[in-house]
Parts: sequence; C-alpha cells; structure tokens
Amino acid sequence: MEIARLLGGAIEIAHEDDLDVRASVTHGIGWSVVLTTRVSGQLGRRSIEAPSCQSVAEATALIVALMIDPDAVAAQAQDPKGRRVPAPSPRAAAVARPLGVVAGLHAQGRLATLPNVDLGMGVGLGLVGRRWLLDLRGTYGLRRDQLAYLSSRSGAYGRFNISTGALAACLNLGSTALAFGPCAVAEAGWVSAEGYGTTQGFSRHAPWAALGAGGYLWFAVGHHLLLVLQADALVPIWRPEYVFRNLPGVVFRAPAVGGRFLAGIAWRF
Repeated sequence: MEIARLLGGAIEIAHEDDLDVRASVTHGIGWSVVLTTRVSGQLGRRSIEAPSCQSVAEATALIVALMIDPDAVAAQAQDPKGRRVPAPSPRAAAVARPLGVVAGLHAQGRLATLPNVDLGMGVGLGLVGRRWLLDLRGTYGLRRDQLAYLSSRSGAYGRFNISTGALAACLNLGSTALAFGPCAVAEAGWVSAEGYGTTQGFSRHAPWAALGAGGYLWFAVGHHLLLVLQADALVPIWRPEYVFRNLPGVVFRAPAVGGRFLAGIAWRF
C-alpha cells in the first residue's frame, strides 16, 4: 500500500477517530480527486488534478501520509545510503486550493458599441473554483475622434468614450493548467460623447448596459502566471441616441448586437 510505503511500515494512528478521509474521483480531460478530511475534529477540503490515475493516487497517498506522520514521511524519503528518493512531481500532484484568487491587466477591443472600433485598457479580479470562475473587470476606453455623421456635411463628427465594468460567470471544461469554457456576461458603464463640426454640436453622457455570452481560455505559464483570452457577444439593453441640435437624423445609436474581445495576463494567488 502506497501510504504504508511512504510511512516506512505499518500505518499507526493513535486514535482511530482522529482521522477521516473521503475521496471523490472524476475523469474528464485529466484525472481529478476531491479530498474531504477531518483531523482531530478540524474539517478540510483539497482538490488534486493530474494527467493520469496513478499520479492522482500517488498525490493522494502523499497527502494522507503527511497527515498521519510527517516526520516518518521525511525519514522514509531517504534510502539507507542517504540518497534522496524522488517524490511525486509538483505537476503530477498539482494540489490546488479549493478557492483561488486571480488579478490581472488586459487590453480590450469593442465592436458596435461606439461608431468605430474602440480600444481600451483595464484591470480584473476573479475568484476561481475547480470547475467555475467569477471574473470582474473594469475597462476605460481610449478617447478618440470617431466619424459619426455620414452626409454631405461630412465635417460633423463625434468624440466618444466609454468606461465599463463587466461581471462574467464561467464554467471550466478544462483543467487547472488549461481552463476554457462558456461564459455569461453582464456589463454596465458610462458613455461620454461630444459633437463637433457644426454651429450647434452636442454633449451627452449616457448610461450603458448590456447582457451577453461568450467563451474564455486561460493558459497557465508556470505556477502563477496566466495568459487570458475572452470573446463575448453583447446585446445592449439601453441604446441612447446621439443627435446634432441643428442637423436632422440620428448621429449614432448602438446596433442591437455588438461584441468585445480581450487579451491579458493574470497572477493566480
């Protein structure tokens, strides 16, 4: 038995009721096990992911052996000649916290929210479970002149800017190292717009709100650094109209469906 081997002999627990370990194993793209433990009345929960069943079993045995007698495990890690016995690799064990925190930076592109493609920069903060994540991001659009009135009076234009906050709830269909899956998105923000090129322009500040869905991909580079990609289709639930006071027609109104794409880096704690 692997636990007995790690302890160097028979498994000895002073009081049988002091330790209780329950394991739930699942097999998808890789292997994973959730350990629920009780040690001297203290409850704990750990999640392990690995590419093979044997790696999961070895990592589980190591955790249980360390709970029983960490000194015996350390002593058994050396053979009689004093050479170190290889322990299960960090990648094979992949012991993950039940709940993780990620924080990062991103660049974002938007289509069909403003008259032209809009680019922005922002920050994000998220909570990550074994098969889900919640991601909150704030983004500031880079203010720019955007053509917003197409007629014989082509000198009329608008300058638009958007600041948004978005909450994404996603499923993880992959693993800890390569996470991907579908997302539901809720977004709210503020659009600032100013019109130029006529004797009477416009200045307006209006709320922005949208709901949408999309997908994400998180790729682990090392133990903590993540590369982040996400794409979403957004349906605005508030579409204000922008008009010049002395010109007919609507300068701009957001289409019924738009989109956004972001790429960034994040640090997993």
